[in-house]
Amino acid sequence: MGRKKKEIKLKEPVKIREKKLEDGNISLYLDMYYKGSRKKEGLKLYIVPGVNAAAKLQNANTRKLAEQIKAQRILDIQKVGLVSWEKVQRANITLSQLLDEFAKDNGDLSESTGRSKRNAKTRMDEYLTSIKRPNITLEELDKDFCKGFIAFLKTCTFNQGKKTLSSTTCRIFVNRINSALNKAVRDGLMERNPFALLEKNEKPQKVKANREFLTIEELKKLMNVSCRYEIVKKAFIFCCFTALRYSDMQTLRWSEIHTSADGNTLYIEHKQVKTHNTVVVPLSKEAMKWMPEREEGNDVVFHDLKITSTTVEVLLKEWTEEAGIQKHITFHCSRHTAATMLLTLGANLYVVSKILGHRSIKMTEVYAKIVDKTKVDTMNLVNNLFTPPTTAQL
Repeated sequence: MGRKKKEIKLKEPVKIREKKLEDGNISLYLDMYYKGSRKKEGLKLYIVPGVNAAAKLQNANTRKLAEQIKAQRILDIQKVGLVSWEKVQRANITLSQLLDEFAKDNGDLSESTGRSKRNAKTRMDEYLTSIKRPNITLEELDKDFCKGFIAFLKTCTFNQGKKTLSSTTCRIFVNRINSALNKAVRDGLMERNPFALLEKNEKPQKVKANREFLTIEELKKLMNVSCRYEIVKKAFIFCCFTALRYSDMQTLRWSEIHTSADGNTLYIEHKQVKTHNTVVVPLSKEAMKWMPEREEGNDVVFHDLKITSTTVEVLLKEWTEEAGIQKHITFHCSRHTAATMLLTLGANLYVVSKILGHRSIKMTEVYAKIVDKTKVDTMNLVNNLFTPPTTAQL
């Protein structure tokens, strides 16, 4: 009889190893070897001294979990090998973990942008809880998941259930999640962003904003009416002549106000809080009338404005109503007022765009359209003034 052939045992690419710790516990880790490459992965799983039945049962469950992880790693290694092992580990992170990292990475973003990233992450966590999938991984995301999240945003509430999210807020939150997943694609953590599979009409649509503004006559009325908090009046009218945002007015410093080459004109050179772009705005005599007195040792121009933005809006409502203005005026309307007023007075669209700090002149063209409509409304005031009266009117 011939000799029985010796069975060739294939070596497992992944083995569970043990390391004894000083406290008497045993730490489990994976020792992976494949095609000349070796990697180790700590499992954060521990075998405790088997002093009783409960400890023995716990250890059995721990080893069972370690075996499950080992089996998954073998499949992963066969798929991508050990060279890209870090990518495999990253691909196994949950969506919630990814959004945590994304929310913390603010870079040079404004505070409002960072806040919206955190709020979007909070809404996503609420959605994951509602569908009972808090640990969903990037690989499990699909088109239906994205559509479900959008539907959730349209129905979820805040302010103790009294209000729902606006269409604009829903769109911002979807854009934040979409940006996080686009970064994951760029980092090689997933092959494709599932939000890219959605049709345009399946995503929250941008609502055309109603850019409320004050006419020159309305602005004159406000100037002649006192405000309960005078610094609010000064700040608002100052922004009507400079087009500064509320955040930029708050952070404006005297050291950012310079004298031009002609020796007479003052101008602001300020890094915008929202865009981080530097804007240069010449100061007109009208704008300078509403600037507070400079205090020695204090570089902030409107340092006396020490109330919340919510209180500012309440004061503006009182003030405009006192002036007989029947419009919903917020502080940001001062910026709209500045743009429309300059264009109404014949200013160059490109120059106004630079004053506003817009990156594209297309953003400024919105105000040009408003001015055109205002011109039409103005000319229509003569309608019927010269129409002969009918017999019934005589």
